[in-house]
Amino acid sequence: MHRSPVARILAGVEARARVRMSDRERYVIRGGRPLRGQVAVSGSKNAALYALAAALLTPDTVTLRNVPRIADIEEMAAVLRALGADVTVDGETVTLRASTFATTVAPAELVARLRASFLVVGALLARAGEATCISPGGDVIGSRPLDVHFAGFRALGADVREVDGQHVVRAPHLRGARIFFDYPSVLGTVNVLFAAVRAEGRTTIINAAAEPEVEMVAEMLVTMGARISGHGTANIEVQGVDALGGTEFTVIPDRLEAGTYLLAGVSTGGDVRVPNACATHMDSLIAKLRDVGVEVDDR
Repeated sequence: MHRSPVARILAGVEARARVRMSDRERYVIRGGRPLRGQVAVSGSKNAALYALAAALLTPDTVTLRNVPRIADIEEMAAVLRALGADVTVDGETVTLRASTFATTVAPAELVARLRASFLVVGALLARAGEATCISPGGDVIGSRPLDVHFAGFRALGADVREVDGQHVVRAPHLRGARIFFDYPSVLGTVNVLFAAVRAEGRTTIINAAAEPEVEMVAEMLVTMGARISGHGTANIEVQGVDALGGTEFTVIPDRLEAGTYLLAGVSTGGDVRVPNACATHMDSLIAKLRDVGVEVDDR
């Protein structure tokens, strides 16, 4: 497996000692020198996770390229396999086929470790009409409740209940609706989008998340036959379709990894190039760097 972005940065500043403490490693860094050079970023972790979940929406083959080789991707692949999907990982290419489902109950032990795994609920609801899943685990950064997901599912006609500590969502027939989000939840937007692409009629998601990763997964769904407009803005329109097909799709570069490299160069007074990053995905970061006098060439 490739080293994580953080590990690669640390190698760049010549970490001079690695000390093992219990079952973890820590890096002791002796810097004091500018970082200079060029480094390519991997595919977006978050976008890849969303794309993997989206593959459940079709019984046909989905091929994803530029998928980062990290633990979270392996965890999501394990979740999909537990549901009955065939998943093959070959370097940065992942091939998936979920022709049938072995179960619509997401594996609790895996979901507990990965927050994005909750996205299988929207996909299962769209294709199988039901899904059962515990509250997801993973990183805990800020408050990100599941209320937005459930409100969206209910608006589309689903019944949502908690049974024995698990969320049981059922909807034999989804119908389009006008849905307002209390806040622009990224996972909530993607999950409701998954359900809406197979719902009868038109769905409007108001106050949707507009992050590049959301825009990318919507573009992927369009290549699969979905009818979506407005993605990348706060209002997304979806016209439901009867079925989705397979696709071959390339995951966008990781803007967080690219930003980390750029900030590492700035903080050390160096000169760092990230040739395969998408500058338009980092508009806010680039604007703030320029505000404080940093020269940024985003051509």
